[in-house]
Amino acid sequence: MGIKCNFVCPGCGYIAKEVSGGLGFGMITVVRTMTCEDCKAVVDVGIGRNGKDGPTGDPNYDYPSTCPQCRGSRFYPWPSTHPCPKCDAKMIKDKTSTLCWD
Repeated sequence: MGIKCNFVCPGCGYIAKEVSGGLGFGMITVVRTMTCEDCKAVVDVGIGRNGKDGPTGDPNYDYPSTCPQCRGSRFYPWPSTHPCPKCDAKMIKDKTSTLCWD
C-alpha cells in the first residue's frame, strides 16, 4: 500500500497534491515523484509494476508517462530535499492530507 500527501511551499504557496514524495508502491503500480520540465509541477509518474521499479515493456506503466497537469512527458526525479519547482524553497509535507492507495 502506498502513501500520498500534499507538499506545500512556504515561499510561493505552490501545492504538490497527492504525491508520494519519492518511491511509492501499490498492489500493482510503482510510482516515483517527479518534476515535469514542461509545466514545473511535482507529480507521481508510473515507473513499474508488481513491486518492481523499472521497465516492464507495458507503456501504461513504464516511464515516461504523461504529466496529469499538462500532458508533457519530460520529467526528472524530484530530489529528496523537496525543492519547490517554482521558487526553489524547501517544500513541507502536509501531514493532515495523508491518504493510502493501492
